[in-house]
Order: sequence, then structure tokens, then C-alpha cells
Amino acid sequence: MKDIEDLLRMTERPQDYTDEELQQLMSDPDMRAYYELMVKAEEGFIQRNTKRDKARRLWKIAAMFVGIILLSGLTFAAVHIMRSEKTEVRSQETEAVATSQPSTLNSQLPESDTIRTFENAELQQILGELADHYHLEVDYRNEQSRHIRLYTKWNTAAPLSQIVERLNHFEKVNIRQTNKQIIAE
Repeated sequence: MKDIEDLLRMTERPQDYTDEELQQLMSDPDMRAYYELMVKAEEGFIQRNTKRDKARRLWKIAAMFVGIILLSGLTFAAVHIMRSEKTEVRSQETEAVATSQPSTLNSQLPESDTIRTFENAELQQILGELADHYHLEVDYRNEQSRHIRLYTKWNTAAPLSQIVERLNHFEKVNIRQTNKQIIAE
């Protein structure tokens, strides 16, 4: 029993023993077998701890990925919500502009003719299509008027004067027509 205690002390503090004492202790076959058993037990313990540490690291990495994915999902949802709120505000503004027109203008459109709807379209686009349809040119006296956005309907069979009158109901729009031009001021 004393030999086993010496063996344990020797493995814990080998610097306390001389080389001769270590060789004498290890020359005994039983002590050598105990020592090898202790070494194998320690290696097993180290391997178990290493596996446990690897498993912990893998769990930490997995948790980080889950966190990143969760954060990405939340960011995507926030962006989507913000965009939908902006779209909703824009559509409410467009509805407010559309409802500011007298209702008799909308009732003037016959159902049998081709109706072109401009939603949030720039005045430049609207007047461009009108000019092409009526074979006229467009003259912009104010460059800012090109970028005014409107919501309106156009009956392609209606006379140009009726459409000009409808567009002039908007606050920022001032349009007049001549024989060969549509003039936007």
C-alpha cells in the first residue's frame, strides 16, 4: 500500500524524487502496471473532457447561428413592416388627392371607352402619353412640374380639353393647350 502511495506522490510531484528512486519504483512489475493503468485513466479523463469541450463549443457555435438567423429574421420583418407602412401612407395620400376631385368628373367617363389609369405617375409620363395620343408636343415652362405625381383616369375617347380640365383640378398643376402643344406651367 505504501508503494502505491509513493507512486501517486511520484506522479503528482516527480521533482521531489531522484532518478534512482523513480527507476527503483518503476522496476517493480506491479508498480509499473499500476502506473500504466493510471496513465490510461488520465488519458481517458482528458479525452472525455476534450469531447465535452468540443461539444460545448459546437453548442455555442450553433447558438450563435440561431441568434444570427433570429436577428436576420427580425430585421427582415422590421424592414417589411416599415415598407408596408410607407406604402400605406402613400396610398392614403393618393386617395386623398383622388378624393379631392369633384365626383362629377369621375362620373363623366363612359364605361364603353378605353380607360387608362395613372397611379402615382409623374406628370411628364401622363402628358407624354396624351401628346402621343393627340399628336401634340409638350412644353414644360417649369421643370419641377415634370415630377409632380398624380393619380388620375383618362378616357382615351374623350377630347383633350376635358382631360386638361381634369388635370387642372389638382393644386400644383396648371396646363393649357394650343393647336400644336400642351403647355405645363
